[in-house]
Amino acid sequence: MRGMKPRFRYCVASAGVVLAALCMVFTLAFAQGQGSYRPGPGKTTVPVVGGFDQVHPLPPGGPAPRMADGHVDLTGRWYPNSAGRMLQFAYPVDPAALNQFDAKVTPEGLPSFKPGMEAKYKRPVPYGNCDQAGTPSTNLEQGAQHAPMELIDTPGRLVMLYEYPLDVRMIYLNGRQHPKDPDPTFNGDSVAHWEGDTLVIEVIAVDERMRNFGGEGDTVGWYPSAQEHIVERIARTSKNYLTYQITIEDPVVLAKPWKSAPRTWSLAQDPHDEWGEVFCTHNEEPEEYKKITDAKQKGQ
Repeated sequence: MRGMKPRFRYCVASAGVVLAALCMVFTLAFAQGQGSYRPGPGKTTVPVVGGFDQVHPLPPGGPAPRMADGHVDLTGRWYPNSAGRMLQFAYPVDPAALNQFDAKVTPEGLPSFKPGMEAKYKRPVPYGNCDQAGTPSTNLEQGAQHAPMELIDTPGRLVMLYEYPLDVRMIYLNGRQHPKDPDPTFNGDSVAHWEGDTLVIEVIAVDERMRNFGGEGDTVGWYPSAQEHIVERIARTSKNYLTYQITIEDPVVLAKPWKSAPRTWSLAQDPHDEWGEVFCTHNEEPEEYKKITDAKQKGQ
């Protein structure tokens, strides 16, 4: 309404998983219902916002729907977990519902660099920078950021919308081929085809400033060369579940391709679940930001 002060969600981003989780907790989770959490024998019961202590993995929900052309319909609002809703590390959530994959069953190793390449291509992100939207980081970082993606699937095009960081991709399913000399962009140049019920997206021409985010325990990531080639595989295995796996090849940087685990995404279960805007900024609370920066410099 005119005359009302706009509402924004401000976060100091890229300062690690803890800050990212806190940002998302305060901006998204506290608007939901109440539950309860008993921290241990003899301790006082405290309320759990959103009833996260009652969250468990969804059932499959039946077969995946299909489009008129017979292909699986990927359309839906998807969360990077098995619960069909926003989850956070800050709450006592069932790990089976929270984690995108079981590292014991489908391990996701760290990238293997060619000699001398790790020091050149792997470096920390400057403290206080907002996450750059692009491929493949926008998808891979959701194990820490927990933000949803929305897919709109048609016979000729897949639209991919990410809530944080704000990102939009158009994947054309009309036989489009890579141009001979594509201009680098943060999402790269994508072509796609179906292999059975799996959509395979091949990406080249990724801007060399686009950090790759992936690998168990890796919160730093690495940067690509101009020869990086990404293969994304998306499969809707049932009504409530989708798997997303990424393989990164880079003959300049990597000794062998890096492959993510098949990461689980679940369909939003609340019919009133709506898209939200998460705007990243790092200058809204300068005094608090200065305290965080000073503490980091002092090693606290």
